[in-house]
Amino acid sequence: MKKEKTKTLRLKEVEIYDYLHRWFVFDQTNVLGYAFCLVEDGTVDEHSGARKMNHGSSTIAEVVAVIESLKYCAKRKIENPVIVHDYNELPFLAFGYRKAPPSMFNLVKELQRLTQTVKPRFRKVEAHKDDEYNNLVDKLARKAMQGFMVQEQVEKS
Repeated sequence: MKKEKTKTLRLKEVEIYDYLHRWFVFDQTNVLGYAFCLVEDGTVDEHSGARKMNHGSSTIAEVVAVIESLKYCAKRKIENPVIVHDYNELPFLAFGYRKAPPSMFNLVKELQRLTQTVKPRFRKVEAHKDDEYNNLVDKLARKAMQGFMVQEQVEKS
């Protein structure tokens, strides 16, 4: 029997599979930044973005990053990724075991839809550990947020 290669999505950590990392930044400017990276056989594929969000939080940013990660997987036909995360409620929200708070309702519905398509698995890790990929996505998310704010200032002037 041929062993299937596992894809790992890492939302703040990963392994030898595909590494998908994500992170967020949110501040008083109402700009949310996120990033993730897909790591496979030592090759790192970095992705980041930012958007305006009136009622953001670190929890919402976690969900946004996972949604963007799963969209990436769906577009590239990557199925059964392992999402490594540090937010306890994430798999419960993704699989509908927890009711979404009103501020996250639409995002969680999108997360659940993508979960049915991509069929990720989730693996919890400890938060705030010095991890190479976690540090990378932190930096990428900050850079995306700063770039978004600079572009916004340029457009206003």
